[in-house]
Amino acid sequence: MISRRNLEGEQTIDGRTLAGYAAVYGESSREIVEGGRRFTERIAPGAFNETLSAGGDVKLFVNHRTDEIPLARTRAGTLKLRSDRNGLAFEADLPNTVRADELRAALERGDLSGEMSFGFIVTEDSWNKDRTQRLVKRGQLLEVSVVTDAAYPTTSSSLRSVSAAATEAAHARLDLHFARMARHG
Repeated sequence: MISRRNLEGEQTIDGRTLAGYAAVYGESSREIVEGGRRFTERIAPGAFNETLSAGGDVKLFVNHRTDEIPLARTRAGTLKLRSDRNGLAFEADLPNTVRADELRAALERGDLSGEMSFGFIVTEDSWNKDRTQRLVKRGQLLEVSVVTDAAYPTTSSSLRSVSAAATEAAHARLDLHFARMARHG
């Protein structure tokens, strides 16, 4: 069974790069109804690491519409995913298409709030005694989506320009460099 989880968050508008967190580790979801069961769920740190290390072909959609052309995908290099201490971070280079322009306009107007979701297959989990809370320990990540309504209460998502992304990456490299220099005197 493919499970889909949603997150909500904040965004700023600047450019054609969509970035943020598709999953936040350790945060409880809103109530989920799946297979007739009601429960909340948390994603364990590194739950999607096997998909990332295996180079799985993950795609970016709107509202899990997997029957439409993806807006980005890892195999094409237009979607980048990484796991860090906060969650599953993503960065997508949006195409110059009508669909991507519609997404951008909906984010700018506030019709979409930047909520994110992810589709996955659970490969390892654990439950509490009354089976009302699940911890997803491992999952096969299939897709990430910008969504209208979200199951998870936290995420960050922003549209930004490539130059802003490059500037941010340069600042991060400088911070890392200075931290290493400080440690090694």
